[in-house]
Amino acid sequence: MSKLEFPIKDNLRDPADEHAVSRMWQAIDARFPRQKPQRRTLPLILGPIAAVAAAVVLVVFLRHDAGPLRLAGGGAIVAVDAPPAGTQLMMSDGSRVELSAGARFEPIESSATTFIAVLDRGAASFDIVPGGPRRWQIECGLATVEVVGTRFTCVREGDRLRVAVERGVVLVRGERVANRTRRLAAGESLEVLAATADAVEPPAGDTKAAAPAPAAAPEAPQPEPAVTTRASTSWRELARTGRHREAFATLGTQGLRREVKRLGIADLFALADVARLSGHPAEAVGPLQRIIDGFSSDPQAPLAAFALGRLQLDDLNQPHAAAAAFSRALELGAPASLRDAVRARLAEAQARIRGDRR
Repeated sequence: MSKLEFPIKDNLRDPADEHAVSRMWQAIDARFPRQKPQRRTLPLILGPIAAVAAAVVLVVFLRHDAGPLRLAGGGAIVAVDAPPAGTQLMMSDGSRVELSAGARFEPIESSATTFIAVLDRGAASFDIVPGGPRRWQIECGLATVEVVGTRFTCVREGDRLRVAVERGVVLVRGERVANRTRRLAAGESLEVLAATADAVEPPAGDTKAAAPAPAAAPEAPQPEPAVTTRASTSWRELARTGRHREAFATLGTQGLRREVKRLGIADLFALADVARLSGHPAEAVGPLQRIIDGFSSDPQAPLAAFALGRLQLDDLNQPHAAAAAFSRALELGAPASLRDAVRARLAEAQARIRGDRR
């Protein structure tokens, strides 16, 4: 046995230099070749990434779509008075509203789940995309039409409302509807009439109750000069075709105030529109106030109070009067679909009052 010499490190030497190590690894690689990554691993990596990206895009799209209903071009939906040729409103969800000449359509509430509007007068056809995210409610004065997706028509003429369904199903609700609710399917229609004292018939065989009826004729107001009658007919035709300035010019301020005293609810609404849309908002107060005071039990009275409040707040800058009108709309029993909107405008009027005091 040979003896190790100390220190040991001085007697040790590197068995292989750098070139030798390189040759060694080349020999190992030649004997055990390393496999290259297969291309199929790329889809396995990109697949989940693509799925996640698609989900993110979908969520972003849904969040973007969750908002108020708008016009197809992106604009806000505002009150529309249809011109003589009528008009069509295309909505952002693909729904369509067709208004006949002279019809008035006004949105009240629009959100991701609800769209509420008022058909003040005239005829309108609604083609609502089935399966949409919003529940539609159309206030027609004598009744409310509720729907999710269908095609139907509403026609308001004087003290009469007609609802006809072409596709799908709607619910018609109101105090003047039998059992307060009526379901209409495709091909069905319903007429709702405004009840009046004259329409109440006496019990059969009760001649005493029927006898006074002829005496009512002399109490009817006698028509004023023929000029007034022609003017009354003329302003109605002008208003029906959207020519409100001409209608107001035909009546004049005194003529409008005279008509307010003798007309029914439908014509009073029309008179208010004539005054407001012809640039005389102060003259629109009278017709609306007449509905509230003279027809307080009618279902359209709260709508008149709501319209009066908006007129006084937005056009006349009278927040105190507007607050009183909005409160009156709630007292008269505003439809459930309108209560939130009425309360919101009442809060706005009260805030304006507080601001004026500062």
